[in-house]
Amino acid sequence: MNKSIFVFVFFLLLLGMKVYGQDSLANENSSSNFYIQSYTPSVLIKKRQTEFKLFNNLYTQTQFFDESGTKQNAEERSSFFTSIVEYNYGISSKVTLGGELWFKSVHLGPSSTSPLNVLTFSNASNSRSGITLAGIKIKFNPIKKWKRFSVQSGLLINVISDPQSRNLDRPFLDNNRHLWITKFLYDKKISDKIQLFAQFSTWINIDKNLSDENTSLATPVDVFVSYFPTKKLTLFLQNQIFPSIGGDGISSYFLQEGLGAKYQLFKGVEIEVSYTSFILGENAGAGKTINLGLRILN
Repeated sequence: MNKSIFVFVFFLLLLGMKVYGQDSLANENSSSNFYIQSYTPSVLIKKRQTEFKLFNNLYTQTQFFDESGTKQNAEERSSFFTSIVEYNYGISSKVTLGGELWFKSVHLGPSSTSPLNVLTFSNASNSRSGITLAGIKIKFNPIKKWKRFSVQSGLLINVISDPQSRNLDRPFLDNNRHLWITKFLYDKKISDKIQLFAQFSTWINIDKNLSDENTSLATPVDVFVSYFPTKKLTLFLQNQIFPSIGGDGISSYFLQEGLGAKYQLFKGVEIEVSYTSFILGENAGAGKTINLGLRILN
């Protein structure tokens, strides 16, 4: 097992230990009315609270959108897996500090190839995997009376050598860039059962060699509509448009839509599953994603 996969598995084991601890705590406090559903992405955790997140994304495509927005066959299947491990700590009711670790895997093969082959995490002429990004972030509430508005900013350092595999007999895994992500998050209750969440982000890709030519900007916008059948179950529709800006304006974009659900298993522990499809785009993939998440709030 290579070093990067060992570190990744170590983080998963830490999460498993945390889940076990939360399970025991839930049994001891079964009468508690604590619902993790009230902690939306816009709401900061409380002082001295901790939050663990694990989000897994599997993207696969056999088609792509060309520069005119027309869908074309790729003549092969490209599958990418990304797993993001997060830890957040409440410094105060208005400030949260956190860290992130990104693990990625890619697998190329014929169109008939199973997307799940990317989960073998192998390194060969048609596959590659490893920890690609690691960094820290800060999240804060800039306006006291707007409790459901927050700003998050974090810098992720690219920690893998030759991520584009220019000097390796392996496929492209990631851009040769660091990533500075800033998010503006807001949600609003429409009714007791329906909630609207919106997020505007800036993704600044910074070339490792600080070359201006390879530094770029993307400005994704996300909109979620959530429905709460019970205090433990959330159903949601999601939409995201992701434009990338180049020297001559928008160089590429994609629009993905999907649906998903979150369920609180027990006190402080929530799982999430979702599915999305890329329905429009230019110079972008035309694939689909399956996503699985775990959130532990203590």
